[in-house]
Amino acid sequence: MWMKGKGLGTCAGHLAAEMGTIKSMDVVSPVRVGEARVEMRLRTVSKPDRMAAKLLARLGLQLPARSKIIENVVQKNG
Repeated sequence: MWMKGKGLGTCAGHLAAEMGTIKSMDVVSPVRVGEARVEMRLRTVSKPDRMAAKLLARLGLQLPARSKIIENVVQKNG
């Protein structure tokens, strides 16, 4: 019923198919920190096509423009 209230009809399959066109991926790059080699990860989200963008707008949802910065992700020894 929430779809109908947002003006999206009642076909959940169509909504799921459109949202399925939005892709995300992790870009992994090896970096050196002092003597240690670690991986830097950056999550990216594709720009939605026109129909998916309209559906997101109707639902009041926004995709992230960039990755969230998370502090203190280095593993501790001991």
